[in-house]
Amino acid sequence: MKGIPVHFDFDPDTESFANDPYPTYAWLRTNAPVYHWEKRDTLLLSRLEDLRTFLTHEQLSTDIADWEHHPGAQMFEQPGFEAWGSIVASSLFQLPPADHARVRKLASVALTPRAVRAMEDAVRATVERTLDDLIANGDEVVNIRHFAETIPLTVICDLFGVPGSMRAGFREFGLAVIRSVQPNLEPAVLSEIANGFTQGKALLEQLIEGRRADPNPPADLLTRFIEARDEAHRLSTSELMSLIFALIAAGSDTTVHGTCYAVYALLRHPQALAELQADRSLLRGTIEETLRWDSFGKIGLFRYALSDLEIAGVPVRKGQAIGGLMGAALRDPEAYDDPDRFDIHRENNASLTFGLGRHFCLGANLARTEMMKAIEILLIERFPHATLAGEPVIDHQNSIMRAMENLPVRLGADQGKARA
Repeated sequence: MKGIPVHFDFDPDTESFANDPYPTYAWLRTNAPVYHWEKRDTLLLSRLEDLRTFLTHEQLSTDIADWEHHPGAQMFEQPGFEAWGSIVASSLFQLPPADHARVRKLASVALTPRAVRAMEDAVRATVERTLDDLIANGDEVVNIRHFAETIPLTVICDLFGVPGSMRAGFREFGLAVIRSVQPNLEPAVLSEIANGFTQGKALLEQLIEGRRADPNPPADLLTRFIEARDEAHRLSTSELMSLIFALIAAGSDTTVHGTCYAVYALLRHPQALAELQADRSLLRGTIEETLRWDSFGKIGLFRYALSDLEIAGVPVRKGQAIGGLMGAALRDPEAYDDPDRFDIHRENNASLTFGLGRHFCLGANLARTEMMKAIEILLIERFPHATLAGEPVIDHQNSIMRAMENLPVRLGADQGKARA
């Protein structure tokens, strides 16, 4: 592949990779589909078939404590790391299978397709308010990142009844959770993450205490979880905390990046956008194609081998880290016809963005709904003539995501004033 030498060091922290990782991904799929990333002593998978195996393999753990280089429990005994340790110990990624199934079942009831359909009006209202706030100054060009990052956190905090004064703090906590799943972090970064957990735990304790003191608590998700802990004894205190943390974290990132990249893809392909505007039944397939065509993850998901095993014929030692390069797999020509082409009519475009198997993302239904409503209201109903006002600015120093810091879009005059 042009621009990629036969022997190269995989470096996802460069600006060129953040802007366009696909030449690197293509080279890996062709030349090293199971690539040993020496810098992190990690195996990287780039083919779709191998990622499916990776995501469902019973001997691959999501628990970073199973990593051979993990510092162990002593890390959480350091001053300032206690909150992180207590939350991680009861997280869905670390619970034994039986406890994982029990806690996940309790949470999933609130996020089934039927439950999410009942939230559609509330999601629409959130998107409308967010867009009104964005255009209130009358600016011709706006940063869509500001639009995208407000929606999911608002929706998930509404589900839990989180007051406005706490939401910025929960956003920071969510980002800390997302950063915490990556191995080989520098000590300074670990301290920042630990601080995020400490602050988030304090906010949640305050929220739960206030709800328990309320003689007439609202019938929301937080109340339901507290009742499961206090009355039905289906959750331990630590499980209650960890579950709420997980859902707030899930509402802090994936939808933000997914929405930015969906807007970018559609504005780069005006013919596809015109077809979508003429036929809203294409909306769900369009979202799936945007998730497939331009994945916002850099190095995907991590797993840790519970025993010596093989993947794609390559030996893996117990405790070794494995990374699934989602962006590479979703452009695999063995799985998709003409994979570099953006095609909203594609029939086999279902992505693995939300995972697979028993760790499939609990919030996938809600995330898809939020993305669909954001695109429907922004580019179909309110600003059908929107255009790109420049290329996105991508934070290449973000070690996990190809996060757009700025996606400049010229909205036009269609619905340029906020609704009354």
